[in-house]
Amino acid sequence: MAVTIDPEASVRRAVAIRLTVLARLLRSDFDRHASDFGITRSQWSLIAVVTRYPGETQRRIAEMLEMSEVSAGRAIDRLVGDGMLERRARNDDRRARAIYVTAKADPLLADMSAMAQRCEDQLFRGLSEAQLADLRDMLDTVYANVALSQADPPPRGED
Repeated sequence: MAVTIDPEASVRRAVAIRLTVLARLLRSDFDRHASDFGITRSQWSLIAVVTRYPGETQRRIAEMLEMSEVSAGRAIDRLVGDGMLERRARNDDRRARAIYVTAKADPLLADMSAMAQRCEDQLFRGLSEAQLADLRDMLDTVYANVALSQADPPPRGED
């Protein structure tokens, strides 16, 4: 008996596979470029989050990066040791420490920003701003669907 493939399911499967492959290619490309600056993707991600949200706690940074607080703490320790980040006391909570980017990170931030701009120019070549906005909106929907599926327990078989 021949198996028939639902054309709609086939398109969905092709898109899902393409997203998976694209994510891998983007990570690989970024890693290749970031290594030129002597930094890892996780270190750069951490610096980028702290740059965008200065003064956040280690716990919040870990949540934003979807990593364990222990892993974030180790990465922060390393970047503090390298002089790229610093911990400061918080006024609202004596136990928590606020994380900030230091001036030593400024040249790296400038170089990485320029590299990101070149990569984005290549990645989105041929797409208009309107197409990019549509793509962003579609990806936001897919992201929300994935986030929702992770929040809900998996469906159970009927007993």
